[in-house]
Amino acid sequence: MKIDPQRMAQLWHLLEAAEDRFCGRDEFSHQDALHSFSVGLRGVMQRAGEGVDIIEAKRYFSVLLKEKLYAIEITDPEWIGIPVARMMRDDRERVPDSLMLALGRAFPPKPRAPRGGGVRDHSTQFPPLVDDEKTRSLIDSLIADTRLYATSKAVKDLFNFTARMRHVAPFNAMLLNAQKPGLSYAATVRDWAERFGRRPKARARPLIVLRNFGPVDFVYDVLDTEGRPLPEAAFSFPTTGDIPRAWFRSVETHLEKAAIQLIWADEGDRRAGCVWKEKDYNDKTRLNDICLVVNGNHPPATQFVTLVHELAHLYLGHLGVDRKRGVDDRRWADLALREVEAESVAYVVAKRSGISPRSESYLSRYRGAFDAFQPQVVLQAANAIERLLRLPFASWPTGASGGQMSFNLGS
Repeated sequence: MKIDPQRMAQLWHLLEAAEDRFCGRDEFSHQDALHSFSVGLRGVMQRAGEGVDIIEAKRYFSVLLKEKLYAIEITDPEWIGIPVARMMRDDRERVPDSLMLALGRAFPPKPRAPRGGGVRDHSTQFPPLVDDEKTRSLIDSLIADTRLYATSKAVKDLFNFTARMRHVAPFNAMLLNAQKPGLSYAATVRDWAERFGRRPKARARPLIVLRNFGPVDFVYDVLDTEGRPLPEAAFSFPTTGDIPRAWFRSVETHLEKAAIQLIWADEGDRRAGCVWKEKDYNDKTRLNDICLVVNGNHPPATQFVTLVHELAHLYLGHLGVDRKRGVDDRRWADLALREVEAESVAYVVAKRSGISPRSESYLSRYRGAFDAFQPQVVLQAANAIERLLRLPFASWPTGASGGQMSFNLGS
């Protein structure tokens, strides 16, 4: 469809106003500017309760960008199909909404076909394909609104995730990453049954991906399936051992008394947990408030190791000084040393309770950190955690292997 020169001339001052509000030639590429304009103009119209034919508006705005020599990005063939985190701007103080409303009203939304009667347009029976410009624009807006990829680390994690998920299209990989961060593998019910002899667990939550020439497909995370055993290498944090789930309920109450909030997260297999200091009272008489996250989808043995690993960061001083707990500030340790120390604590505590983590595979990426490794620091933290959690299990009354033993954690 050709651009109407007369209409372009009439709208030129409004399009330039949109440029001033949503982008700038010195900072934005042609693609960045078009994306920022699309999200920004749609937002102005939605706040006013009005619609806009954003596809048509983008066609005219693209002409302005070409006339003003906005740079066109040259995409490396290896990155084709991988979503890019786009720059955005919305300078409301510089350009008022009134001008943007005037521009948006110049592109009224196309009327929908009436329901019932007449000739039916079968092209509207199915949603547009994944490469349809309107579909991409809507999802671009969703991602911008939720700020899923607002940091360089988030974008890097997305690219790494997309590279791992080679069996799905890059765009669908982005959708999966948004729905369940840390996902390691997902497949349809049919693929799980035919290729792996597995099926979704009862009440497992499906994940949605787009499907060509149809609506959507449902896929399931590997952690949400059961059936034929998978090789140990299929899991990111393989761990063996028996831990009754009732133990965690008791531990949760006990940790709460120690000012540690245990949070269960709905994450994929590649994410185990994290910990942070919620509030620092800098007081010898009051415990600092701590938040600790554990992946609620992992098996109990893996959750146990994660819990100890994250507690180790606290008792090793990686979160800073904690006067009431008697923890010194060791934030000077680099990432590699921190992870070596925390995983070493987890390994010692787990093995003493009959749990076998594959810590060596995790630690192999941090080999250089052992030069500064101090065993006494690790053992002191392990001792503090065992006292906190009333471990090791071997010191408790024993029961049948894998049985539901009752643990009274007391205070």
